[in-house]
Amino acid sequence: MGLKSWFSSSYRMLKSATKPGKTEFWLLFRVCLLGVLVIGAIGFLIRFVSSMITLMGG
Repeated sequence: MGLKSWFSSSYRMLKSATKPGKTEFWLLFRVCLLGVLVIGAIGFLIRFVSSMITLMGG
């Protein structure tokens, strides 16, 4: 895939792209927020368990 064809396919894709509607935007926002919260909770639990093991003399 040459550089010229990459630019032409990128241009076609951007030309056909549309902004999300209000409903779609809020759905994407909630899904992303949920993902961030889940990853944060997992990190917190790992850190909490690690500190408990350290305090117990492990």
